[in-house]
Amino acid sequence: MSNSRNKGLVIKDLKVEYKVGQLALGQMDLSLPEHGIYTIIGPSGSGKSTLLRAIAGLLPSYMGQIFFNEKSVNVKETLIGLVPQNYGLLPWKTVHDNIQIAMKISHTASISKQERENQINQWLSSMGISDLADRYPLSLSGGQQQRVAIARAFAILPTILLLDEPFSALDAITRETLQILFLDNWLAHPATTLFVTHDVEEAILLGQKIIVMPSNKEETPEMIDNELVFQMKHEDKRDSVDFFEQTKRIRKVMQEIW
Repeated sequence: MSNSRNKGLVIKDLKVEYKVGQLALGQMDLSLPEHGIYTIIGPSGSGKSTLLRAIAGLLPSYMGQIFFNEKSVNVKETLIGLVPQNYGLLPWKTVHDNIQIAMKISHTASISKQERENQINQWLSSMGISDLADRYPLSLSGGQQQRVAIARAFAILPTILLLDEPFSALDAITRETLQILFLDNWLAHPATTLFVTHDVEEAILLGQKIIVMPSNKEETPEMIDNELVFQMKHEDKRDSVDFFEQTKRIRKVMQEIW
């Protein structure tokens, strides 16, 4: 009988070296339940993006093992949606076509053309960018490109969703709106999600657990349970005592390991 504790994304003894002896990511052990969402914060150079790239199959080599539901993660079998820091959009394709191509490549290719069009329109609408469908990425602001990249990642209905500071180019008001949109979409289509952010509040708002990466790659990351805040209604989170206490707790950990 399969052990349910091994379900989801399991990372064992993961280390990444770009040059011999030069760590890009110190040892990482992680167990993220299927359909769970963890946020990651850490100083620049702590290996946050490297971790996502390793899971997404974008690194030539790494040490350790990455499993999903007890099988080695294989990008041919596990559908992974990645929103990289540079958005990863094809500049020669319109916003609409960027999403369409991703859907064609993924398993959603089996749906009818009309159904795919309906879904593209739905995702553009849910991200508030319906009016940008015929524009090209380079004519968009950074924030608009981020919205397109997130819409595209959700549209392929990935098994694993990896986001690398997806709201960094947004002003505070837009950021808050998109956090709610993101969470609503995630609840409706719960992918197993790792969400990298440099914003402590965002980490608390969006993660069931928060992984704090150390600045010294020889040290292990700190895992902080955040289920109490995560379970609250989004609009109640910021004003709660638990949110305030969690902010203090995380800042204390940051002072100790950064």
